[in-house]
Amino acid sequence: MNTTILSLLKCPICGATMTEDTIGRVCRCTGTRVHSYDFARSGYLNLTRPGDGEGDAKEAVRARKLFLDAGYYAPLANTVNDLLSALGAETVLDAGCGEGYYTNRMTSERDVFGVDLSRAGIDTAAKYAKQHQTQAAFAVGSIFQLPVADQTFDTVTNLFAPCSEAEFTRVLKPGGCLILVGAGECHLFGLKEKIYENPYLNPGRADLPTQMQPESHQRLNYRIQVKGREEIEALFSMTPYYWRTSKTDRAKLTDLEELETEVDFDIFLFRKGQ
Repeated sequence: MNTTILSLLKCPICGATMTEDTIGRVCRCTGTRVHSYDFARSGYLNLTRPGDGEGDAKEAVRARKLFLDAGYYAPLANTVNDLLSALGAETVLDAGCGEGYYTNRMTSERDVFGVDLSRAGIDTAAKYAKQHQTQAAFAVGSIFQLPVADQTFDTVTNLFAPCSEAEFTRVLKPGGCLILVGAGECHLFGLKEKIYENPYLNPGRADLPTQMQPESHQRLNYRIQVKGREEIEALFSMTPYYWRTSKTDRAKLTDLEELETEVDFDIFLFRKGQ
């Protein structure tokens, strides 16, 4: 594991610092009662605790990877990277990183650590990092109980995942920044027009931080043409509509070979106080 990231971790059980064995197979804490964590073959650590729950299943991860690897959201990844560069970010925690699409694209200038509850997602992310040598580090863990020491990261990114403000504040250095991304009001409106008789605008994120200082808000808006049933279905499965749409409405996408839709992202920047 990246030695910089390893130095910032803490044992999820006792909170002690972590060390790696000489051959990179086991990570152990330095507590009185030593707790050991094996590295998976793909290179990630499982730092969950009993009761942390589970994240996305393999099917959901596979669909999201298929869609994202097609490049539809590459402009968002580039915008986040530009913002990280403008901030001079050196250590980044990607909280709720999923399959690691954005995480693995953050690493050219900085040390990056991705955390998510989905074992399938983290395994996918770690395999990509290993294959492409991105140097990103990954662990299965809860963003509400991060396996990270206090005041260790200068930036946290939180893209389409729940905002755990108390934990983000804890792990950020004084003056550190949080980049928060959510769906804008017109996000995927073209998709909703195909499904619903009365499509509606998105309400925006309701979990914005209240204790951090808001610094900026930018909107990224453009149109995409999703081609092929597989990619259209993959996009749909990434949305919350997938779980609350009737079978009748979902069937409207079955024979669709191409979908043009607007994508709309809200990108917020917050700063922790000194």
